[in-house]
Amino acid sequence: MNINLEHEKIIFLLENDEFVRAHDILEEDWRKYKDNQQTRPESFILKALLNASVSIELHKMQRFEHSFNVWNTYKKYEYLIDEINCINTKNYKKIKDIIYEKREIYINDNNRF
Repeated sequence: MNINLEHEKIIFLLENDEFVRAHDILEEDWRKYKDNQQTRPESFILKALLNASVSIELHKMQRFEHSFNVWNTYKKYEYLIDEINCINTKNYKKIKDIIYEKREIYINDNNRF
């Protein structure tokens, strides 16, 4: 698995508003990372990011309660992006930045939960 290429694809998908497809790739990676003792801490970052990406899509679908719930899961683990130092940290921070940019577009002050 070339995780860097997967991250590049996730970044591309998020930049092009393909939130569900980005979620699916993040979920696949999360499943690979969560059961490995060495990568388990990083799996929580992946869990956060997959929830963040789908929360925007749920909001667009006017499923506000579900969007809010999965966003809260993201917020629960978001701090790990800055706390866990790994080779993927740069990509995780980039994905986080894109998520917040897209939230500003799709979930503005008038549409907040």
